Amino acid sequence: MTTYKEIISIISKNNLIPITDVYDYVDSPMFEEFNFFFEFYNHKLSQYKDFGIEPHLLFFKNDLRRNAVAVKIKDYYVIQIYMGLLHYLHEKFNKNTDLLTGTQNNEYIEFESKLDVNINELLYQNASNFTFYHEMAHLVQKSNLLENNLSEQMDNKSEYSSIKHLLEIDADRFSSICIGTTVVTYIQRIFSKSITRDNVKKILVIICSSALFYILSFYSNKHKLYFKENSHPHPVIRISSIVFHIVQFVKQYFNEKGIDLDITHTEIVLESIKFSNKISVSKFHDDSIEKYVSYLKNESSNISAYLVELHKPLLIDKTFASYKWNHRAEKLRNKI
Repeated sequence: MTTYKEIISIISKNNLIPITDVYDYVDSPMFEEFNFFFEFYNHKLSQYKDFGIEPHLLFFKNDLRRNAVAVKIKDYYVIQIYMGLLHYLHEKFNKNTDLLTGTQNNEYIEFESKLDVNINELLYQNASNFTFYHEMAHLVQKSNLLENNLSEQMDNKSEYSSIKHLLEIDADRFSSICIGTTVVTYIQRIFSKSITRDNVKKILVIICSSALFYILSFYSNKHKLYFKENSHPHPVIRISSIVFHIVQFVKQYFNEKGIDLDITHTEIVLESIKFSNKISVSKFHDDSIEKYVSYLKNESSNISAYLVELHKPLLIDKTFASYKWNHRAEKLRNKI
């Protein structure tokens, strides 16, 4: 496995980017967090090398903004995660060890005792993981835009293009599926033979709430709801797609294992909103969840219609990452 020091050396020797853009976290007070995520994500890239994203490079960019970038530089498939993003998520979730205290989420405080980590840590890890898998999806897509940088662009100021909206929704869907695989693995490890409806529901609420907090924190969420505008779909549209696909994947997985959980997408959405809004208002003094609810009430039919329009090409176009993931999964199943 390539070390971070070796990656810095590769970047320097091949003049891929200015070496000052690379954040060397060796002396960072967050060394353990940076090193954990580097090793985990670097390993994941190696696991998915059959997507043809070799040689790959993953590093943290020396930039305090909350962003991430996927790009092809020369022959390298590169993911840059801005150091500012991990700092932001660390401050918002990981350091917030009393995140649930005083939020009237008592049943989740009790549920936390069943887990191997605190809920604030799950929120932190999942938001970080979502970013990585989203950027990896852009590498897997191998679109013509990859060499020009496909970034999260949280300010979202670029002009609208239908292909950019498709690529972003596809990357979200790919990331949601990857998150879904992580969720079912975690559920099976923690609960083993006690996989109950309530346990799975609460895990899904925590994971989907993490996505709610993260996506709705984007600068572009300050814009009023839009559809065919800007470079990225509006966060409200994106989060609706993300939650749907996470829940769908987990339900389908356990159904195939003969475990009928009788959990609906709507149920998880409503419970996630209830759980996250209590935290958002009490701890973050933020009304973004409440605004999301308002959009769902007033624009649900338009949101659904636009998502249907966006998802149709993803089912048949072999260049999209989610199509490639499903094709890969089918091949692996046939080998069993």
